[in-house]
Amino acid sequence: MVHIAADLPQFLQRRELAAFEQRLARKGYAYGVDLRRAAWIASSMLGDPLMRSVDRRWSELVHGLDTECLKPPRVAPPTPLLEELADLVQLLRAPLPNVRLLRPEVASAWPAVTPLSTTKGGIHWLVLDLDRVQTMDAPQRTFVLASALAHLQCDHGVIFSAYLMRHRGTPLRMVEGMMKPWSKIAMFSADRAGLVATQSLEVATAAIQEDEPASWMPSRPAARDRIAALEDFNRSQLMVRRRVLSDPDGGGWTMASPGPDEEGNSLSRRLQGWLLRGPRLRAKPAEEPAPEQEPTAPDKDTPSTDAKAEGEASETKAPPPPPSPPPLDPELAAALQRELASAWSLARCDARLTRRLKLL
Repeated sequence: MVHIAADLPQFLQRRELAAFEQRLARKGYAYGVDLRRAAWIASSMLGDPLMRSVDRRWSELVHGLDTECLKPPRVAPPTPLLEELADLVQLLRAPLPNVRLLRPEVASAWPAVTPLSTTKGGIHWLVLDLDRVQTMDAPQRTFVLASALAHLQCDHGVIFSAYLMRHRGTPLRMVEGMMKPWSKIAMFSADRAGLVATQSLEVATAAIQEDEPASWMPSRPAARDRIAALEDFNRSQLMVRRRVLSDPDGGGWTMASPGPDEEGNSLSRRLQGWLLRGPRLRAKPAEEPAPEQEPTAPDKDTPSTDAKAEGEASETKAPPPPPSPPPLDPELAAALQRELASAWSLARCDARLTRRLKLL
């Protein structure tokens, strides 16, 4: 039995590492204006207290949803759907959500998949209309689920929570007014995550054209703008790596640092090893040599100099370096280099989208 005081530091370290991977992953694909706006609201002296009002009303919202809209928590989705969600969480390095199911009598007033959350990544929910999700084609379902996970990863869930609270009678006019410009650009980041998951521009285009948000949800950009943004992102370096380095079935590739079963010399593995080891002991600075003295017989109760040196060396010895990653196949490396030569950077995709939206 492990005492909670001994296990808590490692739990917090693993949680911090997961949060770092999520931030690293969303910076790899999300729209830059979206990330900067979220960071500004989180650090604003006016925006952060307004956003916290969503947290204060979260318990009331959950109580109302449990009473009127959601099935009991013990009713879980089918195992294949949960496995697909787990694969997408691993692929995008997204937070692991709490999955809840809608009752059939209220499902028509909701979208097929609804992300809900509080600020600062405290709580993450995915509310599913199971009947609609199961009737979707597999690629379309992958796009919709990946987009919803990206909303949670980019801290957009609080937007949907605020609009749902307002729809249910909670006055949040100032919060809604502050979130309106943010909600118009949040969809572009989620669409990119869906394209990363499906690897098919045709599937993403079809899913966007069939997207029908609920009446209470924030307004979305025009479909032509979303499709044009995905056409640019499809030429990015990230999508090139996704297509070239993935397995034929789409696996073997993740957004952020690899996990335990992947590349061994990753930043994630090095950070994890450092956290589990704790800070290294610094070696003592070298001292000036003392003047030579005549050798004396060692005392039985005093440890020898050699033993002291061996003890200090064992304390200051650096841990072994992590194993080097396996070499990339030459043909695969050549193909990746050819594709990257004509690929676009993420900054170029963001700049084209910003000019198209006339945000500058």
